[in-house]
Amino acid sequence: MSIEIYVEAAMVRKQRGRLVGGIAYTALDANGCIDDEDWEPVDYVADQAYLDLSALAFGLEHARDSDIIYSSSDYCVKGFNEWLGGWKRRDWRKVNKETIANADLWRLVDERSKDKSVEVRKVAACSAGKDAAYRYALAVANRQL
Repeated sequence: MSIEIYVEAAMVRKQRGRLVGGIAYTALDANGCIDDEDWEPVDYVADQAYLDLSALAFGLEHARDSDIIYSSSDYCVKGFNEWLGGWKRRDWRKVNKETIANADLWRLVDERSKDKSVEVRKVAACSAGKDAAYRYALAVANRQL
């Protein structure tokens, strides 16, 4: 039985302009009930793409075979479904031979997904799973969890 996993990230600016974040996932079973949830602070944030990709890797860590991961990030969805195979064939480089951004995280995503058959899909704008995951990510970014 597959589980729907919703991954989200939130970023906040602390004093002196330092960016910190939080990542979270919420897993829903076939009945729409919360099966599992977890969150983690991220002490250094380069940009939103880095944080979104960290959330995807976090969700993949908890995913099982045939699960579906939903992300609000086009970067993560397209990267996983369209670009990952080409990057690996080209030794983590783009077609123009430049190193891809966030290569360390893309390698982690690849490692965590290699023995699982998971799907990564774009989440609908209004989704209970997405909203729950975002609330957790924001709370942990603000160090409330």
